[in-house]
Amino acid sequence: MQIESIADLAKGHIQVWIIKGEYQPGQQLKEEEIAARLDISRPPVREAFKMLEGEGLVIRRPRRGVFVTEMTEKDVWEAYTLKAALYELALELAMKSISDNEIQALERVVQRMENCVQSRPVDLLGYQEQHRDFHNQIMEISGHRRLQKIAASIHNQVSRFSYKSLQNKKHLDISVRYHRQILEGIKSRDKHRACKLMKEHVLKAIDAFRETNAQPGIAGNED
Repeated sequence: MQIESIADLAKGHIQVWIIKGEYQPGQQLKEEEIAARLDISRPPVREAFKMLEGEGLVIRRPRRGVFVTEMTEKDVWEAYTLKAALYELALELAMKSISDNEIQALERVVQRMENCVQSRPVDLLGYQEQHRDFHNQIMEISGHRRLQKIAASIHNQVSRFSYKSLQNKKHLDISVRYHRQILEGIKSRDKHRACKLMKEHVLKAIDAFRETNAQPGIAGNED
C-alpha cells in the first residue's frame, strides 16, 4: 500500500473522530498516539495532519504541535452565511442544465437520507455522508469548480458542530424535510422556490447551533 493511501485512511479516521467529538476543539493531536491507535507509522499521520490543516479542521502551532481547530460563534455565523450563498448559487447554476437522470440521482440520495433518519439507531454519520453527496452532486452539475472547492472546505470546518446539532431529533427532522422540499422544487423546475429553500435550509443551522451552544469549541463573539 502506498503512503498516500495510508495517509488518506488516517485522515478519514481522524476526521470522523473530530466530527464525533472524540477529539475536542482545542485538544492536541499527537502523532505517536494516533499512529499507535491506527497501527501505522508516524509519517502517514503527519501527512494526514497536513491535509486536515488544509481543510481547516486542525491547526499547527510552531513548537507546540497540532490542535483541533476552535471556532467562535462569529466564525460559525460567517461559515454558514457564506455556505448559504454558495449553495444557493450552485443550485441556481445547476437548474439551468439539470437533466431528468440527474434529478433521479438526487432522488436516490434523499431516499437514503430518509432511510438513515428512520433507522434505529439513527445513522448520523451516514446521514451526513448522504447530505454531503446531495450537495456535491448539485455542485458537480453547476460546473463551478472553485465554488465546489470553497464550499467543501467550509463544510468540513463545521461538520463536527452539525453532527452534534443533528443529534437533536427536531433539527434532524427539519433537515431531512428541507432536502425533500428542495428536491420537489427541482423536480417542478421551480428555480426560485428551490433556491429559496436551499438558502433557508443552510441558515437554519445557525439557529440549531445557538440552541446547542453549550458544546465546547464555540466561544462567545469576539468584538
